[in-house]
Amino acid sequence: MLTPTSTGARAASPVRLLRRVSTVSSLEDGAFTVVLPVLAQKSAGDMGVVAVFIALTAPWALTSLPLGYLADHVSRTRLAKGAAFGRLGFAVFLAALPLWTGSAQWLFPAVAFGLGTCGVASEIARQSLVPQLVSGPEDLVSANVEITKVSQLYGAFVGPLLAGALLTWNQALTTTVLAVLAALTLLFTLLLPAVPPLRDEPMRPRTMVKDGLGGFRYIWRTRTLLALAASSCLVSAIWYVWETTFAAYALADDGLGVSELGYSLLLLSGAAGGFVGARLVQRMLSAFPLRGALTLSLVGWTVWFAVPAFTTNLLAVAGSLVVGGCSGLLWNTISISVRQLVTSVEILGRTTAAYRVVTRTGRVVGAALAGVLMPHMPWQHILAACAGAIALTAVALRFLYRDGDDGDRTSAGAGAGAGTGTGDDGAGASAKEGA
Repeated sequence: MLTPTSTGARAASPVRLLRRVSTVSSLEDGAFTVVLPVLAQKSAGDMGVVAVFIALTAPWALTSLPLGYLADHVSRTRLAKGAAFGRLGFAVFLAALPLWTGSAQWLFPAVAFGLGTCGVASEIARQSLVPQLVSGPEDLVSANVEITKVSQLYGAFVGPLLAGALLTWNQALTTTVLAVLAALTLLFTLLLPAVPPLRDEPMRPRTMVKDGLGGFRYIWRTRTLLALAASSCLVSAIWYVWETTFAAYALADDGLGVSELGYSLLLLSGAAGGFVGARLVQRMLSAFPLRGALTLSLVGWTVWFAVPAFTTNLLAVAGSLVVGGCSGLLWNTISISVRQLVTSVEILGRTTAAYRVVTRTGRVVGAALAGVLMPHMPWQHILAACAGAIALTAVALRFLYRDGDDGDRTSAGAGAGAGTGTGDDGAGASAKEGA
């Protein structure tokens, strides 16, 4: 079993470099989560927000499998450096967009998609690099903890707050600062030591497809994973209908009408809920069977979704986002822990990638559905419908799912410590992608 220790002297320098890369990259990611929807709403209204949410989410569904395959066949530092060059290019392009006229507002989704794709490559490369940079397995936990801490701090707190403050002051300055952060990310990434590829074999599309389908086949054959993947896809779709609608509603003058800084503070409320939930999740998973813990999580999601539908009181809305951050962390922890416990190590990577494709597809569908609904329904009606859909999902889960399938009661509690970061399935409200 791995135990936290200090990283060895031989690995300290590379791990510190990777920590710096994660710090600046997370700061940049957190800022973009505020900047892109705000700029899109200003230039193209609700449909601009919808397009940005789809563009930010789609790369996880479309590119996780090929980029994961690529990470096993090329040097992971080389992949990280390529992603950093791409991020810098898109950040500079975003800073130059005010020079464009006419249909420039519809270039925001293109920039979002490019940044999202580079973000997927960077995330996969960084997570995969850690085992190659530490001196031994005993140092994995301490290295991952340090990197996760800075990722959450700067991605969920400092980045959104910085973006909100800068947008309140000046839009051009904001995008320039983001380009500078991208340049710093590239600088630190270039300092990472070269590592060899893990698989010395030529890359073949046929092999990539075969490996990817192996993960889907395993999910299909494992009842617990299939039920959890289907549930996570549905919940993710409902969540992104709500998330996309809420962003448009919060920023609109005839909605909540919050400023850019106010919107970033609302996102911080959700992140704060995730940090509070981290102290409670393991206790809840030990006290409840899997079905009970999932149902409890969805009850919190219902509160999270319902409050903004029935009140414009910003304190109440912020409080509901805190509940949402905690509930999202609980769902995410269960899904990651169960997946790790019922999947053998040899196929965990491809199974995780396949699972991620399923859940990310739900997000893309949800954002697109929000775009269909918003022209025809008031924002608050959509938010209330999402709360109702989550409540029905909780009821269905309670009555249709039975504890004991594939050893589920032990799955929730036994792996509670494995996935207490935010990540790929549920969500802290503005959590950085991970796990």
